[in-house]
Amino acid sequence: MINERRYAARHRIDLPVYIRYGRRPFLGATARDLSVGGMFLSVQSLTLPAGTPIELELSCLGRDWLIPAVVIHGDNSGVGVMFREPQSALFRGLMQATDMLPPITTAPGAEADYRP
Repeated sequence: MINERRYAARHRIDLPVYIRYGRRPFLGATARDLSVGGMFLSVQSLTLPAGTPIELELSCLGRDWLIPAVVIHGDNSGVGVMFREPQSALFRGLMQATDMLPPITTAPGAEADYRP
């Protein structure tokens, strides 16, 4: 079992991401929040248990990214993933490009509110 521990603030984002896992084809998702260590992906019709290794494919900041990650949790609204290695360049670049939205703040155990 994998325990989720956040070491960095999460920031709202709206970014298309493709999920690859096993030999299955790509599945489109939307990144809804981002930190140096992971992101939450809004996706429908996806059931991946915690601990499932995946890869995230995205195009932004003038380049293509292929990021190894692992599923930490999931529900009907999407999946939370942790990057295998911190993605500082991606995080810094997107925060600069999106005018650094404030960190998401929620009570422990509460879901983040993604409404603008």
